[in-house]
Amino acid sequence: MLENKTKVYEPKHPVQTLEKALEIIEFMNKYGGSGMGISEIDSHLELGKSTVHRILDTLMAYDYVEKCSDSSKYILGWKFFEIGNNIPIQRNLTNLNLESLRKLCQKYEETVNFGVRVDSYVTIIFRADPRSTLVANVPIGTREPLYATALGKSILAGLDTEEISRVFANIQFEKFTAKTVSSTNDLIEQMDKIKELGYSIDDEEYYPGLSCIAMPVKNYKNEIVAAVSVSGPSTRLNFTKIMDIKKDLELVTNELSYYLGYNKDSIEE
Repeated sequence: MLENKTKVYEPKHPVQTLEKALEIIEFMNKYGGSGMGISEIDSHLELGKSTVHRILDTLMAYDYVEKCSDSSKYILGWKFFEIGNNIPIQRNLTNLNLESLRKLCQKYEETVNFGVRVDSYVTIIFRADPRSTLVANVPIGTREPLYATALGKSILAGLDTEEISRVFANIQFEKFTAKTVSSTNDLIEQMDKIKELGYSIDDEEYYPGLSCIAMPVKNYKNEIVAAVSVSGPSTRLNFTKIMDIKKDLELVTNELSYYLGYNKDSIEE
């Protein structure tokens, strides 16, 4: 039998035949190689040869499975490839449900920003503001330097040293505050720590009196395509609160990454 994996969702009214079909598809995808016979599939999944045959026959009628011309083995059909190519088109940044960002904002009463990289800047494409009057005044569409913000640094965590050097090859580092990083080398040194931790913190590096924590959003290629941050006055965002926020921020960015196809387990395999 295949090793059971933790499911994100358990069906309320499961269809057993469909579950068996999916089990066969997943097994063929992982171990199929140049093809698999009915007996080989049954010996691992223990579904019964007649059941395996009926399921394969049905899948073949819809082009999801093909029979090898020179043997009695079966392989996955091109229909899966056709469908797979449409998934990234449907699941992109513009289709994300950002309600989880609003809930994060409501829970901690701090501003939540969602940003993407544009050249050497991070552009804010969504924000949620708390009811509090003391908020970071950063309107949607605002561009901020990657090197001076938590959002930007989380996005940069997806680049290697050479790529970071290319991004800032012709950029003059402006000192927005006394804590702003001042060179590419200093930035790269910070990035090593950020990659290790999995999050970035802006401790009054862009705005005096403003602190921020951010984490990246990844897609199905394991690429960092965006980042989410929580920001607020440094008097409120002390280390303890930032670490509390980090737990929920990780859940939110994992949820968004999952929607875009990121799978940590498959990447590690």
